[in-house]
Amino acid sequence: MRETTPIALPGLASDKTFFDSVPTLSVCDDEAQYISQARVRIIMGVIVFALFFLVLVSRLAEVSLLRAPKSFLPIAANQVKTRADIVDRNGELLATSIETFSLYADPRKVWDAVASTEAITSVLPDIDPAIVEERLTSKKSFVWIKRNLTPAERQLVFALGLPELGFEIEPKRVYPRGRLASHVLGFTDIDLNGTAGAERAFDAQLSTKDAVPVKLSIDMRVQFALEDELGAGMEKFRSLAASGVILNIKTGEILAMASLPDFDPNRSAVALSNNRLNRASYQLYELGSTFKPITTALGFETGVVKDGEKLAVHEKLVIQNKSIVDDHPVYEPLGVYDILAKSSNRGATITALRAGGEAQQDLLRRLGLFARVPMQLKESASPLYAKEWQDITTATVSYGHGISVTPLALATALATLLNGGDYIEPTIEKHKIGQAIKSRRAVSAATSQHVADTMRYVVTNGTGRNAEVDGYELMGKTGTAEKLMNGVYDKKRLVTSFVAAFPYNDPHYLVFVTYDEPKAYDGSWGYATAGWNAAKTAGAVVERIAPVLGVKKIVKTASLEGENMGVTQ
Repeated sequence: MRETTPIALPGLASDKTFFDSVPTLSVCDDEAQYISQARVRIIMGVIVFALFFLVLVSRLAEVSLLRAPKSFLPIAANQVKTRADIVDRNGELLATSIETFSLYADPRKVWDAVASTEAITSVLPDIDPAIVEERLTSKKSFVWIKRNLTPAERQLVFALGLPELGFEIEPKRVYPRGRLASHVLGFTDIDLNGTAGAERAFDAQLSTKDAVPVKLSIDMRVQFALEDELGAGMEKFRSLAASGVILNIKTGEILAMASLPDFDPNRSAVALSNNRLNRASYQLYELGSTFKPITTALGFETGVVKDGEKLAVHEKLVIQNKSIVDDHPVYEPLGVYDILAKSSNRGATITALRAGGEAQQDLLRRLGLFARVPMQLKESASPLYAKEWQDITTATVSYGHGISVTPLALATALATLLNGGDYIEPTIEKHKIGQAIKSRRAVSAATSQHVADTMRYVVTNGTGRNAEVDGYELMGKTGTAEKLMNGVYDKKRLVTSFVAAFPYNDPHYLVFVTYDEPKAYDGSWGYATAGWNAAKTAGAVVERIAPVLGVKKIVKTASLEGENMGVTQ
């Protein structure tokens, strides 16, 4: 009830004692009272909400940090696994790592797995809905949904607002040059472990804390020229595959190595296994007449063929009931230069049989052809050859049949014959300044010069004419081999190759080109042999890379070839 204020009566006001004894009442404002009460309630509400929020945050921190497996905790930027760059010999970037976000989920927080799956796959359509739903319904506290999202993908997922989803910072390996040198570089798995190529070969070095970039021997400019010419040739000659190697024969450094078809290491998981095959170092071939310079060296090294001697290649030759024939009939004896220039199987056979199987095997062993190429890449195949070495083996191996090796292996052997006679292990890592080059003597310097002379003659007067490049005095040799299909050589399925080295006066570089089953084309007169395809490609490659490598053109004077070659014929 409301209280009333007593009214003072006239006449009584002068009596102070009276007024002191009369009780009084305070006047209260109803609105002020209500405001005061409301303020108290608001303050109490804020305190309660703050306490609730604090408990909630603490609970979330406990779930996300204390109860999650340590291996699944989000990684701080300075804790992200690092991997050093890979660069070419000039410091050009070939492989590097970037930070990305990977999507994970905590199935315990999923309210509706089907709805969440539909939402996730609506913005990430490349992942399998069945797999996503299976993971969202698992009993685990952490499952991966997708690794290495793009920024756009992350934003789309973030906008879904699903409480069970989270992001983790992870590194991703990228190859800014795309397909360039893909077989040399190789690739890593999603956890940045090297699984192929240089990534695998130098995995420990690349993964070391504070590691410096690994510098390869590859020259990106030379690599591009090789791949470009091989690609054009593969299309023109309609071959199944192609490969190429470019070596510095003085140091053993691989300046370029290519295999087609190739792949994009940025998308290695979806690449066909056939495309990931490094044909230059891992595919075995019978490489045919590109073996004949080895037989030429064998004859000179053992002294079984005398200066100026001509061999009876025009006569019938039978070894263990097998007839040795030449692709192009010869009607007169030939000297060693023309045996190589005309690529005579009979001439190579006669030379090898004179030297003997043991001497032939010894030379092949010194040239590294009885073992896998000892380089850093794991993708290096061991050769195939007869365990029982008979006369027919000596004969067929003399012209490149009966033994299967990789293009890199034969390129290394031929480099040995042209660099002065030293076998140098090939490498895909650039030599450091002052680094000693490991080598061993395989043939004499005189033998090396003899092989260089005969291979120069092949280009000026023999089957290698289509490889000639003005000003660089190429040395070369063609090779055409029939493929062995179900135990029978198929004349329509060929492997063609060409080895080119330059410059003749001081050999430094070697180019080896191989085509798998090339076809005849307009202008080849129906031929699909090496002189019409591999030789042309090798010449085109040399013309492009010689200026890049700083090789100056030679001004022709007198015909040195005519003088040197004429003496022995």
